[in-house]
Amino acid sequence: MTIRKQTFKGDIKNNKPTKIYYFIPWNSDKNIGRSYNELMSLVDDDDWVCFIDGDAVHTTHFFGLRIEEIVRTNPDYSLFTCYTNRVNRKYQLPSDVDWDNDDQKYHRNIGEELWEKNKTQVIDITTSDPLSGVMILIRKKDWSIVGGFKEEKMLGVDNDIHTKFKEANLKVGLMTGIYLQHWYRGGDKRDTKHLL
Repeated sequence: MTIRKQTFKGDIKNNKPTKIYYFIPWNSDKNIGRSYNELMSLVDDDDWVCFIDGDAVHTTHFFGLRIEEIVRTNPDYSLFTCYTNRVNRKYQLPSDVDWDNDDQKYHRNIGEELWEKNKTQVIDITTSDPLSGVMILIRKKDWSIVGGFKEEKMLGVDNDIHTKFKEANLKVGLMTGIYLQHWYRGGDKRDTKHLL
């Protein structure tokens, strides 16, 4: 297992750096919530973990620095997601994105354009329909407050964590300057057999 870590100036008052860990989870029992929880149990309370699906990829240079800047400039949020090309949550789809386009250059251009247009802007989606978890960026101390991810099969874990944060009055945000390309079942909206 490879875990990428990024450290940046977080709590300047206490001179304590904040860390963001990047993780692509997997569990042979297809219990994605357990995989999320196992990783979360390893990090410190003020740390963040950025989970992305194994069939997703960042589309911009310096994505880590950009995510760092978003976290730092939006301190009232505890959970984030981002834009992508293939999910069943309309607010996570940028306008006019082509669901059927698999060209990486096309998606890199969208990612750069969204960063240039939106930078660190976040939309509050706390009370929206639950997010699709192609990316889940979550702070450890808030994960602890809500009791972690549910440990069941892969489907619905993302919806459940969003609902828990909403019920705990913890803010959930859509990072409008971050865009991931998502393979998402090769574009087939119906094929979920690999998740069951």
